[in-house]
Amino acid sequence: MKPNPITDAIGVLKLADMHFHNPTAVGAETVHEASLECIERLEAIDPRALELVDLFHRLFKLTPAGWLPHVTLTEDPVRPYGAVITDEAGNIAARDTGKTIEGLVHLIRARLPVGRGEAAA
Repeated sequence: MKPNPITDAIGVLKLADMHFHNPTAVGAETVHEASLECIERLEAIDPRALELVDLFHRLFKLTPAGWLPHVTLTEDPVRPYGAVITDEAGNIAARDTGKTIEGLVHLIRARLPVGRGEAAA
């Protein structure tokens, strides 16, 4: 897996845990510097990217196994979120745009074929 700010932050948390359990192995300054770098990188993540992750996650939870949500940002300031759900064969099962992530999830759920609005647990 390619490193990213989130996986790096997890690494720093593990490093901090090591420092507290064995302070002679990992110095406080090392943990401090790594923490500052991770905070800087996490703060640099575009909030829109995190919104797309949230939208994908919510749609993924309500689609059946084998179906995939595809999410995007639109150029429409009124309905900035877009999503398409494809079935196992890649056919479009539902699609829409929404003003909010929550609203779009509800619209997509309503557009899925009967019995397909909740993933099997």
